[in-house]
Amino acid sequence: MITEHTLIFILVCLVVLLTLVLIRRISDDRKRLAVLRRLDLEEFAALLQANSRDGVIGQVAAKVSDLLKQSFGCERILFLRKKRGWLRHNYSHGLAKVDRRDFRLPYTKDLGECLRADYLPRCLFHLKSALPGDTYETLVKLGFDTFFPIYWRDNLYGVYFIRSTLSTREHSFKSLVASLAQCLSAAYHVKWHESRNEDLQRKLSTAETETRRLQSSDSSAMIKLVRHRNPETIVAQIVEAIVSELQLERMAFIYRPANDELRVLTHGISGATNVPETLRLSSLISRLEDKKLVRLNDLKFRDESLNKAIEALIDGGLDYITSYSLAPQREGVLAWRGGGEPSMVRDRLDLLRGRVGDLIDNAESFVRIEELSYTDNLTGLANQRYFLRRFDEEISRAQRYGRKLAFILFDLDELKATNDTYGHLAGDAILKQLGEILRNSIRSIDVVARYGGDEFCVIMPEADQETCRRFMKRLQNAISTTKFRIDNADEPLRCTVSLGGAIFPDHGDDSRQMIHAADMALLKAKESGRNKSLVFEEDTP
Repeated sequence: MITEHTLIFILVCLVVLLTLVLIRRISDDRKRLAVLRRLDLEEFAALLQANSRDGVIGQVAAKVSDLLKQSFGCERILFLRKKRGWLRHNYSHGLAKVDRRDFRLPYTKDLGECLRADYLPRCLFHLKSALPGDTYETLVKLGFDTFFPIYWRDNLYGVYFIRSTLSTREHSFKSLVASLAQCLSAAYHVKWHESRNEDLQRKLSTAETETRRLQSSDSSAMIKLVRHRNPETIVAQIVEAIVSELQLERMAFIYRPANDELRVLTHGISGATNVPETLRLSSLISRLEDKKLVRLNDLKFRDESLNKAIEALIDGGLDYITSYSLAPQREGVLAWRGGGEPSMVRDRLDLLRGRVGDLIDNAESFVRIEELSYTDNLTGLANQRYFLRRFDEEISRAQRYGRKLAFILFDLDELKATNDTYGHLAGDAILKQLGEILRNSIRSIDVVARYGGDEFCVIMPEADQETCRRFMKRLQNAISTTKFRIDNADEPLRCTVSLGGAIFPDHGDDSRQMIHAADMALLKAKESGRNKSLVFEEDTP
């Protein structure tokens, strides 16, 4: 039997326990209130708003560290910056002595997977299996209990380790720290783009320097080709320049571009040569490479296709042949007549080879740089700059041949709400997946581009109004039925788009009028409830 004194004792214990819980709750509430009092909300909001616009990562990082110390109650902070496959000490606060050698960690696959598992602040214990044993023990001894990574796309910038006087398990604390991480992520984004732009500028500068070098190195017909930008059409121009430079009567150049069919360029020969398409060019080159100069009449092969090729060149009135590859991926042979002593012609061809290679390299460099400047980094689609150039070209072509052309402008519905709920990295993930959908939805002759932000556009040559309507419905359905996966959501997200279309020349005579017409149709589609597709009508406001 439980005595009255025992019951009283139990009740007293329960009262004491509840009192302690209440005191703890009041203490936590006071601490959270202290955080809000210390935190200048206007300043915090300004940081969230300005970081992606200004993007000075050093300033943003310093501000984040100050907020962690002064407003978030973080008495100890350690930041390890990722650089060249290592995580290295970059910043610390509240540590009496720091040996940087203790915080130089290899960025392993296991560590990367642990960090990518969640972008919110998490308990240090989650990294125990991925960190070296002595490093984990050091962090524990120093009192660190929470970490959070800083990412932009799949690129890790660094990892924060913190110890706070507040409860780091509170949802409010995690939300505030995640917002700070987003600030650094956006600043890192801008820094990454600045670095990419600087690299592009260096490449452009190098290409221009090479152009000036080529211009000053020769006063022959080759100088006219320095500004030629197309690696494919420049080959024909080079052949004509060689003919002019060496004063050849006739010439044939047989070559095969990388992963392409055999090509024959001729000068002074009436009609095309009958070089068989099955010619094994590499076999012919291997027979010629150990000889500087060969008479065509002296060549005999077991391979019938090689013999037919030689006969075709002889029938074209050519006398001599030599291997003459313009570039590693443009192997070829050159046959000719005239130009003086054959050995002298061959020597002069050797002298020209270096200049020819420079011209092709120069053209290819500009093509590669141009492709970079015309590509949207996030989606891999064409950017607005490329779209505007192609739009004018396609309108001119449609006008010249009297054909229709459809233009579609569309954007995602409620992307801002997704960004506000899951962060801008989630919005980036959706845009990236949308780019893949668009690439798989268009025809080979269509042009799809990211117009800006979450706006995209499609140019559809030779498409009338009915074709435009069908495409918009199909694209609208493809996007609305796709499950967009993002890291911070438990379930895949569903997205919809609103589309506006315009037809040339019915709705506009130039690109500016067409964009305006499609934009008005898009605006009307959104006003009618979103997830709509409309073609411009004359009464569209």
